[in-house]
Amino acid sequence: MSQFQNDKILIQQIADEDEGAFEELFSKYFHYLHNVAYNRLQSKEVADDIVQEVFTDIWNNRNSLNIHTSFQAYLHRAVKNKVYKFIRHQSVRNKEMYIQRIYDEYYKKSSFPRADASVHHEDLKNLVTQYLDELPQKSRTIFSMSRDEHYTHNEIAEELNCSPKTVEYHIGKALKHLRINLKDYVAALSPLSLMLL
Repeated sequence: MSQFQNDKILIQQIADEDEGAFEELFSKYFHYLHNVAYNRLQSKEVADDIVQEVFTDIWNNRNSLNIHTSFQAYLHRAVKNKVYKFIRHQSVRNKEMYIQRIYDEYYKKSSFPRADASVHHEDLKNLVTQYLDELPQKSRTIFSMSRDEHYTHNEIAEELNCSPKTVEYHIGKALKHLRINLKDYVAALSPLSLMLL
């Protein structure tokens, strides 16, 4: 019996609430999926959590699973989606920290009363979003893939069918645009500080 046929039988057994079949699939694919998550995140604990979440979702949705590929391919995609969701969440947190640092530095050099802090902080957040939206579509896409989804230059180049040099150009263009437009808030923004975006 092929792996595909064996997995199909196990999935059907899981739909019938066979915990033994579920444990068999978990044991069979855990280490493979853990490596997929770990290679991207470099965190054993987070990789463990992500694989556990994927299998929890499978058990919770066991009566409505609709798998058209091999089970391994299905699991691989599910883990990658969880990884990207985690990265996006971390990126939002990093961006908030970055904006807060700009904001704090801005206030050291400004005369606005502290009572207006929340108003000006929100203004600054809107400005960052506005300046990113001003970029051409390709620059926005590449910058987002690099900073939000943590793709490497080579991965972006492969995904968008362009050269790594093109990727490097668009990221540099985005960073320059942000530095120029945020200069009123920070005396000297370096590319290193913008890496958190």
